[in-house]
Amino acid sequence: MYRSTIKLLLLISLCSLLMGGNAMAERQAGAFTLSPMAGYHVIDGGMDLDDAAVFSLGAGYNITSRWAVEADLRYAPTETTSSNSKDVDIWTISLGGLYHFMPKSNLTPYFSLGAGIMIYDPDRGAQDEDYFGYYGGGVKYTLSKSVALRLDARHLLNYRSDDSFSTNDNEPDWRHHLQAMAGLSYQFGAPSASTHEPAPATMTKEEVDPLADNDHDGVLDLQDKCLDTAPDVRVDSIGCPADTDADGVADFRDTCVDTPVGAEVDQRGCPVVDEELNFLTRDILFGFDKDQVTPSHYSELKKAAEFADKNQMFQVVVEGHADDQGTARYNLLLSQRRAENVRQVLIDKYGVAAHRITTIGFGLTWQIAGNESAEERMKNRRAEISIHP
Repeated sequence: MYRSTIKLLLLISLCSLLMGGNAMAERQAGAFTLSPMAGYHVIDGGMDLDDAAVFSLGAGYNITSRWAVEADLRYAPTETTSSNSKDVDIWTISLGGLYHFMPKSNLTPYFSLGAGIMIYDPDRGAQDEDYFGYYGGGVKYTLSKSVALRLDARHLLNYRSDDSFSTNDNEPDWRHHLQAMAGLSYQFGAPSASTHEPAPATMTKEEVDPLADNDHDGVLDLQDKCLDTAPDVRVDSIGCPADTDADGVADFRDTCVDTPVGAEVDQRGCPVVDEELNFLTRDILFGFDKDQVTPSHYSELKKAAEFADKNQMFQVVVEGHADDQGTARYNLLLSQRRAENVRQVLIDKYGVAAHRITTIGFGLTWQIAGNESAEERMKNRRAEISIHP
């Protein structure tokens, strides 16, 4: 019965390890731990005692996030194997150290080493005591900030001081015991983060590195009014995207950078034209992390090519865009590839002259929808084809 119970407990523990979700994982320095566990004690074969279930309670203290000390009390109710069997309670009291290998991970292996005393307490007869040393290891799997699943195994060695419960007086003098345990480890009482790891305060201008230029636009952060300018975007004297013709559209998105002062412009910085002078804009949508043009795009590309053919005086501008999934640098390169691939299809498949097509990638800097849902992000993963004066 004991063996079946322990096997079931170990199986449940293993399933928890495999199926558990993400949790806040960290062995906290200065915290106390309490570990109730149950398992199985394999007794040295040279002793007249049956293997038995074992129950334990450990109390520990985390000196650092890696090193901890722990004292525990373990109890194994067994009996002698001889014909005149009698009940024997085995008590082990130990003190040892633990070293945690990955203290900030959800899954934290550890090594343990220590020593203690093993007490054999029969229901009839004199009590016997032996000292032992042990080494072992285990793993802790975080279930929440304060609770972890714990699996533990130990090899106990003691030099027998007498022949109590021995089956052969000529056996080697060393006794070997194995213990496998599973249970929970509760962590509590850690100092608050503010006592040993203060949160960084907001820096004032006086504390900023006077030579820092974090967005690499050539304007030092102390004077930079736009601290997150995209790479390769030309900026003005205060570090913001330049607007040469002062039409309200920055040069990096301005298709017409020399618009006359005071002229009404559209969102691309070009003069608003009469309805009779048609212009065309087409969106080509891409899948997540995709940049290849597929047959599903051909109908829109064909319309764009036909319009360009009828309006030879118009330039073709292909802009690439991305959603907010991933780094700004990666999305900038991805958006440029999208624009270049659309340009190449217009040239190779539809015969648009290469010198008429300009491409630019904007990364995630020009969003036309939110990024809260898959549908919104899809609208941002696009290449826009614009054909106008």
